[in-house]
Amino acid sequence: MSLYSGHVLLHSRRSFGLVESKDDAHFLGILWAVESMISHRRLKVYFTLEGGVLVKAINRPKAWPSFKSKVVDIRGLLMNFLRWQVVFEPHTAISGVRLIAESALADRRFQSYVAIGYPSWCP
Repeated sequence: MSLYSGHVLLHSRRSFGLVESKDDAHFLGILWAVESMISHRRLKVYFTLEGGVLVKAINRPKAWPSFKSKVVDIRGLLMNFLRWQVVFEPHTAISGVRLIAESALADRRFQSYVAIGYPSWCP
């Protein structure tokens, strides 16, 4: 989680096993991110995802009926916020997130956590 200025307030990583597809990974990731923001009592949130199909399904659920069961879960959780937005970002635009993920995999860091600030172990 960061401010619009780019200052990192929280960072997190969630390790998932036995995920069948990239779409399923995006779903599990946004579900965990939403639950984390709820538990940290953040009321106004802006989620960016590289999973364009899931972003479209969350924002226009009637146009994406095949995602209904997943979207119902996510939108139900999003109702906990005063204001929320889910937008698509290409992986090139979220380089900090990608850097954390790649370094976690390279260093075999599979523990899930939420921590304050930018990760100290990340370049």
